[in-house]
Amino acid sequence: MNPIPVTWCLAGAGAAALLGAWGGWTVNDWRHDSQALSNMEAAVKKLDAARAAIDRTATTYEQEKQDASIQSTVRESTIREIYKDRAVPADCAVPDAARSVLDNAVDAANARASGQPASAVPGAAQAATPAH
Repeated sequence: MNPIPVTWCLAGAGAAALLGAWGGWTVNDWRHDSQALSNMEAAVKKLDAARAAIDRTATTYEQEKQDASIQSTVRESTIREIYKDRAVPADCAVPDAARSVLDNAVDAANARASGQPASAVPGAAQAATPAH
């Protein structure tokens, strides 16, 4: 004969099964929490990488913007020098010096728009004189 009644054995087996199920549920919950945490960390790394790429792009843009502003100022002053105290002819023809400055400005803007480095204004260092 068994000194422990069968009902107690069944109750103990049921309690052990419940305790095992609860433990398995808890461990599975911990595993899911760990997986969620690792997914969150991976997302934060991707976000930091994207933020760094945007910062690099913004820095490059600001530098290009400053360079373009300087070149624009040089072009404007060159154009002002060309047209200073000049009477506009009746046929409104653009002097060759001004045309070359404008062509250079268009070429530089097109180069910047296509992502290529823009060259400096070739006539900026020397005073441009219009041809009569």
